[in-house]
Amino acid sequence: MKKLIIALDGQHFPQGAFEFAKNINLSSKVLLAGVFLSPVDYSKVMAFTGMEGVALMPEWLMRNEDDVLVNKNINTFKEYCINEGIEYRIHKDTDLMAISSLIEETRFADALLISSDLFYVNVSKDQPNFYLEEVLKKSECPVMLVPENYKEPEQIILTYDGSESSVFAIKQFAYVYPELTKKETVLLSIMNHEDELPEYSLISELVSRHFPNLKLQTLHLKNKKDFTDWLMNKQNSFIVMGAFSRSVFSQLFKRSFASDVINEIKMPIFISHT
Repeated sequence: MKKLIIALDGQHFPQGAFEFAKNINLSSKVLLAGVFLSPVDYSKVMAFTGMEGVALMPEWLMRNEDDVLVNKNINTFKEYCINEGIEYRIHKDTDLMAISSLIEETRFADALLISSDLFYVNVSKDQPNFYLEEVLKKSECPVMLVPENYKEPEQIILTYDGSESSVFAIKQFAYVYPELTKKETVLLSIMNHEDELPEYSLISELVSRHFPNLKLQTLHLKNKKDFTDWLMNKQNSFIVMGAFSRSVFSQLFKRSFASDVINEIKMPIFISHT
């Protein structure tokens, strides 16, 4: 059994992320901990706006309706888990520092599930917004970003650019979600030159032990649009990547690239970094 945590902020229920957890639970039972966060990380509000920022807060915040919104979400989560036969826990982290609380929770989980569409959308609809970026940078477990239109993909795309981070992410995906590794899998070597990637034979040896339906493919990149264009034809896939290392692929994972994948392609993305 694995422990997954799912982030629920304010009134937003991450339907796609819950659907992912439900499907995993059908193959191997999970403990799903719902981490219920305040609708706003007040520490960020105070840091960016100062005392005058109170006037910028939405009406529900001024009326202290946090508990009403969060408790409604808790009841929905309980009902869904009971109906699907999922063992669950309730973690109500509604203090001033929602993001710090969530990051602390990740230390004690196998993976974190987040809606790539709804996470703190009330603060900023432009994903990845500041809150999501903070979680991706500081999470102490792998993160699965799941769009709200989630349907279980038929394929897995493992991105490899020769970096430590990309290898670590591939191993983490195999360790955390072994029930998914029998799907058709592409080990995608991402290069910005013609030379062979370092240790290519070694990564092939490793990946083929965990992913029996493996195909090898190389993608030479001239710019980041080449990659997003390629992904547009692979939308029925999980994408696995290491993030925030000093590598070819991490340089692609800037706001514009992340926005393309999250907002336009809408693929579930597994992100893990050392």
